[in-house]
Amino acid sequence: MSATTTTGPTTEPRVVVITGAASGVGHATAEMFRDAGDIVFGLDLHPTVPDGVTFVECNVGDRASVDAAVETCAQHGRIDVLANVAGIVQFGRFEQITDAEWDRVHAVDLKGPFMMIQAALPHLVACQGNVVNVASVAGRVPQPYATAYAAAKGGLVTLTQALAMELTPTGVRVNAICPGTVDTPMVAHVASIFPDDLDPRLAERLLMLLPGRAIAPAEIAAAIRYLSSSDARMVTGTILAVDGCMS
Repeated sequence: MSATTTTGPTTEPRVVVITGAASGVGHATAEMFRDAGDIVFGLDLHPTVPDGVTFVECNVGDRASVDAAVETCAQHGRIDVLANVAGIVQFGRFEQITDAEWDRVHAVDLKGPFMMIQAALPHLVACQGNVVNVASVAGRVPQPYATAYAAAKGGLVTLTQALAMELTPTGVRVNAICPGTVDTPMVAHVASIFPDDLDPRLAERLLMLLPGRAIAPAEIAAAIRYLSSSDARMVTGTILAVDGCMS
């Protein structure tokens, strides 16, 4: 009589790669995965990632930097979760946007996730991992005076959905989160650069982004962790709004 071997779910820690891990949502996400016992790599230009998280210097808008960072993160032979959190904001009148500003916003907010996913894809496919992109409410409900940012985040939403369809046969899941106003230094920066001569009708709409209870970074981190978990194994191509009904 031959023995039967049953393979259950792995108990090995997952390898998690998080961009923008030095502050805000990325920092909170790195803490949450670390506390769950995962092996966490925090990618950023600044080394202020949480204790217990391996810092990897990376400019997500630069191909060579991305490729080198992913190679470092894949030292365990796998990447189970890629969370593209890094982002920068743009604010101001459309006619004042320079080519350099447009390119900088799109390099970080849209091209960055594209390059990160492309570099990590062989490792994600090998272990049927998953990707969570952090977009924005501005990618679903475009905001005036933030056209470069809204265009980049809207592109990230569509990239997520298209790639989820393409990668379904490989077992790799791709989802995105569209946060509303999160209590981070970036939101404080937006408040500080508000133009003082906005159209009053648009100003009223824009100010919806700022008052009321801001979302805690840990609340976005929890959503990222859910989408990357086995509880969400049938969830792919989903754009999850975590915005207090703003959208």
